[in-house]
Amino acid sequence: MHKYQILLLGVMVVLLTNQEVLAFRRRFSFCRRRSSYSWNSWSACSAPCGTSGTQTRTASGCGSPGSQTRPCNRFCHNGGTPKATSCSCSLDFVGTCCETPVVYGDPCTEYEAVDEPTRSTGSLMSPGNVRCDSGLRTQWYRFVSPAGGEIPTNCSLLDPTSCSTIGPVWMKGTLPSTADGEVIRQACRIGVGVCEGNCWDIKVKSCVRDGQSYYVYLLPPTPGCPEAYCAENFPNITTNPQLTNSSLQSEVVLLCDFDRPPWDNLTMEVNWVAGNEIFHQTSLYNGEQQAVLRQTELRKGMGKEITCQVRGRFKGGGAPGEIEISNEFFAGIKILTEIVEVEENGEEKYIELQPTLPLLCLYPEYIIPCKISVQVEFKDVDYAADRQCQGNSVPDLLSSQNCVKDFTPTEWNGILEFPVKATRDLQIDGRSDGWRYMKVGFRPMSSLNSPLWDGYQVEDVDVLTKDKDREGTVCSSTGDPHYRSFDGKRFHVYQEGTFVLYRHQTLPIEVQTRMTMCGRGNVACNCGVSVRSGNEVFILNKCSGSRHTLQWHTGNIVQYELPLGVRVDHHGPVGDETRFFVADGGDKYMVYFPTGSWMKLTVTGRKYMHIYIYPSTDDFINKTVGLCGTFDGDKENDGQLSGSTATDVVGDGAVITNTAFVNSWKLTAGQTLFEGLLPPAPLPLDERLYCTCKDDPGLGQTVVCDSTLAYNCRWEDERSRARARPVADRQHARKRRSTSYNDEVYDDDMFAFDYDDSPTTVPPPSWPAPNGMTEAEARAYCEGAVLNSPAGGLCSSAMADSGSSDIEGAVEGCVADIQASGDTSWAEVAVTTMEESCSDILYKNTSFWTNNNNETNNGTTNGTLAAPSFFFETVSCPSNCSQRGVCEKGRCVCEKGYEGPSCSIESDKPPDAFFIPKEGLCDINTRPCERTPVIGQNFMESANLTCSLQSATVDQNGVHVLEGNITVEAEFENFARVVCPLPRSRVRRSAAAGHRTTAEATLVSISNDGVRFSPPVLLITYDAVCQDCNATGYCVLKNNSCEIDGTCYASGETQIGNWCNQCVPSVNVSSWSVHQDNAPPVFQPTGNIIAFINNQLNFTVKAEDPENGPTLSYSLSATVG
Repeated sequence: MHKYQILLLGVMVVLLTNQEVLAFRRRFSFCRRRSSYSWNSWSACSAPCGTSGTQTRTASGCGSPGSQTRPCNRFCHNGGTPKATSCSCSLDFVGTCCETPVVYGDPCTEYEAVDEPTRSTGSLMSPGNVRCDSGLRTQWYRFVSPAGGEIPTNCSLLDPTSCSTIGPVWMKGTLPSTADGEVIRQACRIGVGVCEGNCWDIKVKSCVRDGQSYYVYLLPPTPGCPEAYCAENFPNITTNPQLTNSSLQSEVVLLCDFDRPPWDNLTMEVNWVAGNEIFHQTSLYNGEQQAVLRQTELRKGMGKEITCQVRGRFKGGGAPGEIEISNEFFAGIKILTEIVEVEENGEEKYIELQPTLPLLCLYPEYIIPCKISVQVEFKDVDYAADRQCQGNSVPDLLSSQNCVKDFTPTEWNGILEFPVKATRDLQIDGRSDGWRYMKVGFRPMSSLNSPLWDGYQVEDVDVLTKDKDREGTVCSSTGDPHYRSFDGKRFHVYQEGTFVLYRHQTLPIEVQTRMTMCGRGNVACNCGVSVRSGNEVFILNKCSGSRHTLQWHTGNIVQYELPLGVRVDHHGPVGDETRFFVADGGDKYMVYFPTGSWMKLTVTGRKYMHIYIYPSTDDFINKTVGLCGTFDGDKENDGQLSGSTATDVVGDGAVITNTAFVNSWKLTAGQTLFEGLLPPAPLPLDERLYCTCKDDPGLGQTVVCDSTLAYNCRWEDERSRARARPVADRQHARKRRSTSYNDEVYDDDMFAFDYDDSPTTVPPPSWPAPNGMTEAEARAYCEGAVLNSPAGGLCSSAMADSGSSDIEGAVEGCVADIQASGDTSWAEVAVTTMEESCSDILYKNTSFWTNNNNETNNGTTNGTLAAPSFFFETVSCPSNCSQRGVCEKGRCVCEKGYEGPSCSIESDKPPDAFFIPKEGLCDINTRPCERTPVIGQNFMESANLTCSLQSATVDQNGVHVLEGNITVEAEFENFARVVCPLPRSRVRRSAAAGHRTTAEATLVSISNDGVRFSPPVLLITYDAVCQDCNATGYCVLKNNSCEIDGTCYASGETQIGNWCNQCVPSVNVSSWSVHQDNAPPVFQPTGNIIAFINNQLNFTVKAEDPENGPTLSYSLSATVG
């Protein structure tokens, strides 16, 4: 348009507007002068009900205000809720204003079934698939599709587009029971970020019909669109998944197999769960029905029960379906025996483990071994202090294997068995129910070849050990002698002979005693003991008590009593399970058995013996026979006869000499261990090793193995405090029935015994005693000796607490001794007997032990129980220090001028050396002659115990002493026997030099202090092939030998380097003779030999010397023809 045309139009508009203004002004000026108007009628209401209905009217005339508006029809019938132009009715009314009541039929039968899977919370809205229920007819509905029959009651299951709509609707509240009838709940549409965007009432009823339970819902249309009611959380899988192990190339995997719904628009979600925690997730598409857990992820679940949990979800998102859980699969090494119970005298039990996954290795076997080692470790109990003995923990468990088990790729799924046995600890240490609790753990595994198993840790196993020890159990034979059986029966036997004191019924363990008449001839005393354990026999003998006369080489005559004989014999293969120890200078011996049982032997006056045998749980319940009785807790059957189940009546405190019970256990010559008469056991008592698999902080695993199941703290303590040492090492033990070549020699008469089978007739003792004491005086004396002894107060209190009557028993034994002998020195034996019983109680019952609590770094306390060492501060000393010293903590502090364990040795006197066994003769053909024993008395174990060796020669003219002597350290065995090492003898045989013609003599003296020496005893070292020697120092050359070039040769010996020269005394005694009766060589057949005439013939002839001579020479002759 042209700009001038626009300008003209604008002018015209302005002109028209001004005219209208002028007209209005004329009219307004007229009404202002005059005001008159009226109202018209109200219009009809704009709504029948609700919140927005209005009416309007207008006014006519001068001064009219225009119009007016007022509300109308703002109500709802029957409790409806007003809306803009209508009402929202309760479920029982309909109509715009809720004016019409609704009558429904039976909800459980008259409902409309809804079969629409897309109402699932897992079905998300997609273009072209938007559901809306705003046009829904209000009535009862039942959802019957595979999605499920319930409206979700959990908002968290819904996404904003769940149930194929934009406004998914869920139900707020819980589902009713059948008894609740129809209940009102609220249906809520989720909003943006909230669960309750808009809510309204619905009704729910639980129905049961034809055996089916289901819910029906009275649903009104949704207020908006798109809004829709949801139903359950389809898709679901129909069966539980199955979890198995497998291998994939070089790695171990787990497989989760399941059945899935046959729809392509589903995603299957697999959660791998261990210990209620999801450690890995997998999603499967395209119809897959197996999930694989690879090895790197499997490591996260090792040692736990693993499940795979599977659920479906529609593609594109949405809430998932119900979770289905697989079987549980333990990944690692499964514990098959979570609790193990073992008893101290029971059989071996097993901790059983089983790997559940294969072993696959990265590298070949020749590079890195392909195996996994499972190492067991025994942990301390979790409620009690750790028991300490001699600084070492007392183990509760032992294993008969070396604490390690391996599994390999070919044997990975077998059962790993760890055998465990309860330690025989001879302690009452369990709780009130007798059980002691502990744990068995396993060290973390280490493998460079299997990443799956590297660092794997097996869980702990609970182990309960049953305490079977009994307090106050000891069999003793003391005094003259008084017996106490294992079960507490007391009796007296005054009878000479050899008897079975204790014999194990199933193991080759036995103790025999020898008794000889003593005192005034009306009592008997133990003079010998032989102890068998397996193939070893320990013999202690002082029964050859008659005086002997010996003439020394000097012509002097000495009279002496045969001292104590001690030896250890081997009768077959032996192990390390039995130990024989000596202490107190030979006055005390201790024997430790592999079962944990042990015995103590004390020698009084270096003449008579007192025997104490402490049983272990392996002796309990009819395992023992003999004078010690049947150890079963019943002392009334302790009179069981040998080889029979019959029982003789044994009265408490009775003298039972020559009774059927005693005589049945008496042995005759040819039946005793003293004579070495026993069948050899094929093997040591137990050839297995039992190991403590202990873990020491900072040191790693410490495996200590021993051939015994037992750990006897009292034994360890006493052995240490008494400074006990082995009686004889295994190298020098005497081997019976063998050709052993050693210097461990004894004289047989030191172990002799007169087997007199005639019955012992002893008149019964009566009061007053031979010393004039009355019974009351003897009892008062004995009670004072026992109760006023250093250990009397402590022991009387401890024994009273434990209910023991052993103090009364010791006193009664002392009274009986005085009555029979009139000798009050037997009171020392009563004190010792009381102390032995007391010590047994204190050591067995850990309530008497000292509890030492140590605070750890984390603030907790780690208690340790220490053995009752305070007992040794009050224990009596041997022989009461012979009245020549003071007893301090169980050891004698002697007065000046006396020394020794019992202060019985005078310091300014040398010991007595009586003789060297085997008449002082040492034949180099039967012994090495490198050491010699010396028999005497008052030898003392000290740092200055010394042998003086004076060399001499000996011939038919006697002993010729040489200048000079040497001193060497003596080896102490007991107060009656020491061993001296000898310088290398020139007599010792040499294969090249033949035999020496001159014997050697050594004069041996012994000193306790290195200053004062005994008179010398003679040792002659000689070669019995060429010489005859006797104890007086007389040696001559044998007639049946040759002396050639100053060397002796036996008849028939050949010259070194010339076998054809031979010693033939009948021909020449001073030079070699031609070998007599030389046998011709034996030729091997060569067959026919053919040669051509005038040609040289070469052939080999093989021959052997039937006499095995070093050289062979022969000639050939031939005959032509």
